[in-house]
Amino acid sequence: MSMSGKKHKSVFNFWNNISISAKLYFVVGFMAGLIIIELLTLRFAMGNLSAVRAFVGGEASWSKAQKNAVYHFQRYAMNNKEEDYHAFYESLKIPDGDRMARTELMKPDPDMKIVHAGFIQGHVHPEDVVPVVKLLSRFYWVSYIEEAVKAWTEGDALLLELREVAFKYHALNMMKDKDLQQMHNLQNKVIEINHALTKVEETFSRVLGEGSRWMERIVFMVLFILVVTIESVGLTLTFFTSRSLSRGLTELNKISEEFGVGNFQRRLAVSSGDEIGLLTQSVNRMGDMLQKSYNDLINSHKELEHKVHERTVELVKIANQNSLLYDEARNAIKMRDDFLSIASHEIRTPLTALKMQIYLIEKASAKESDNPQLEQISKTTKRASVLIKKLSTLQEVLMDLAQIRLGKIEIKRVETNITDVISETVGHLMPDANRLGIEVSLEYSDTIIGVIDPLRLSQVATNLINNAIKYGDGKPIEVKVFKEDDFVVIKVKDHGPGIAFDKQNKIFERFERVNDDPAVSGLGLGLFISKQIVEAHGGSIFIESALGNGAVFTAKFLI
Repeated sequence: MSMSGKKHKSVFNFWNNISISAKLYFVVGFMAGLIIIELLTLRFAMGNLSAVRAFVGGEASWSKAQKNAVYHFQRYAMNNKEEDYHAFYESLKIPDGDRMARTELMKPDPDMKIVHAGFIQGHVHPEDVVPVVKLLSRFYWVSYIEEAVKAWTEGDALLLELREVAFKYHALNMMKDKDLQQMHNLQNKVIEINHALTKVEETFSRVLGEGSRWMERIVFMVLFILVVTIESVGLTLTFFTSRSLSRGLTELNKISEEFGVGNFQRRLAVSSGDEIGLLTQSVNRMGDMLQKSYNDLINSHKELEHKVHERTVELVKIANQNSLLYDEARNAIKMRDDFLSIASHEIRTPLTALKMQIYLIEKASAKESDNPQLEQISKTTKRASVLIKKLSTLQEVLMDLAQIRLGKIEIKRVETNITDVISETVGHLMPDANRLGIEVSLEYSDTIIGVIDPLRLSQVATNLINNAIKYGDGKPIEVKVFKEDDFVVIKVKDHGPGIAFDKQNKIFERFERVNDDPAVSGLGLGLFISKQIVEAHGGSIFIESALGNGAVFTAKFLI
């Protein structure tokens, strides 16, 4: 076998042997990592596009300042007012700032303070200075940026020439004996420089436009590749994990049905080391025990029939010889009945062992509180309801996260008796609370009718009450339902240790838990999903708590 084949097999075996919860954590974590990469890429792209936008804005300011400078020079040439000549130099401060920043950036070790001051003088927004510098530093080799900088440099050179011409014209104008011909020539020179600057500005704008479109295409392509990669990897991992669970549960269901009709011959191949694999081993052991007990019962029954037949024949032969034979016949029948009783007891022994196996499976499953995908196990064991409930709950949580990233969480509003929904929810959770010695009370004044999604309403109430059961230190829990304006309000109060103020906003985020106690199950997704559901109803959810004073969770639904 090649090295790549061995490596592939090793990875496949590792994946099969880790727990279901670890697989689910890996899938969610991997997807989250890819999404973070996508967001970082998007941030990088938006920063560069923002820099291009700042470049365009800077070019507009540069061009406007140049046109204003020419305009003030022409006014000065017409009316000889010194304020117009000063306005000419004032207008050139904007391109002077841009030239100062560009010149400093071309140095091997530029002074970023000078660069920053130059761009600010050039009317570049302070928040855009850093993106512009990064764009020039990272993409100076790109033809669009290179050509734009070249046009920028040519424009600065023309502005220096314009400044020199204006200075000469001003000096001639200050003389008593003016050389009008030379002054006329300098005015024409200004017009020529202005035309040349217009062409440079057009080149700069055109190159920036092409560069912006090029960058948009690159950004779209990169984001498209990332999105396709995220979706492909996520769907692939989900498909293989789901197929593995479905195949294992289907096989377990089939063999349980066969055991139920007395076929104890077939065994399942153990293909993984996760919970499904452990459960498969336990079912195979149950099959072995049932097969042995069944064979022992058949053999005992045959032996009993043979003995009864022999004894009956003997009793028939001597029935007419001695009246005591009647007692012996009765004793023989009693022996037969005793034997059947013993055989029945022997049947009970493997059944007891079977119950013990199911109990052990249930106990082992209870430790894996983060595996709600095992719902079908209830059809095979009829005892593993806790593990199935865990798997079912976890499946509903992932479905809700995908819907949330995609922005498609489903809300089906119908006219609902909200009071009945909350009462039924509390009733369903009451047995679990009672087993832990926790008292749950429900308080409401009037029947509340509203247009709301009843399943989502029950889901939020279940999450809040379950949190109170988990973290309420076994103390009473108070649930209140009432109407407030156009909202229905649900309050769940516990008397546990409370939540510190700095953690209260974080607990509504993904994978955030009230505490890190490994004995308390949960992925930290219940409150996050509840927040999405409440906000999808146009409402809000928040907490009021202090350390040592319990916590009150409030969910408000717009009805």
